[in-house]
Amino acid sequence: LRESLAQAEAAVRSDPSDGQSWYVLGNAHVSLFFAGGQSPGSARRALAAYAQAERVDAAAAANPDLHLNRATLLQYLERFQAALEGLSRAAELAPGWDEPRKRHGNLLEFLSRLCSLLANRGKLRGKRRRGLAGPVPLPLLGPLGGAGGPRPSPIAALRPGP
Repeated sequence: LRESLAQAEAAVRSDPSDGQSWYVLGNAHVSLFFAGGQSPGSARRALAAYAQAERVDAAAAANPDLHLNRATLLQYLERFQAALEGLSRAAELAPGWDEPRKRHGNLLEFLSRLCSLLANRGKLRGKRRRGLAGPVPLPLLGPLGGAGGPRPSPIAALRPGP
């Protein structure tokens, strides 16, 4: 992946107005994001590369794969509105391609179920819901609950740091 990334960066440096090179660079960063521990930096660089591809090249902006790949990353980052817009755009650009429409429908269904669960508080009632609202028992924290490990704190007491 690192070699592919280096090649894509070299292609962008040699011709910054080539939207295809920017698209490939975005794909390389997406691959690195998913294979390399979901680094927020890789996600930001992928989104920036896709945006640059659209800015510098009308043909790249009309590439349905670009919109589908970006939407996949946005969905993973929980930026659902932008993901839905990207899937819609990919479907517009490739009317015969079912994948964007299928993913759009799946995402809408997921969001609908999520909203329903939130509205119904996860379908939990009274005593069970109150039990979940309390502190997490230390044995359930596994190694975090052992002697010398971090202790649960109220949200208001949390501060930046380890």
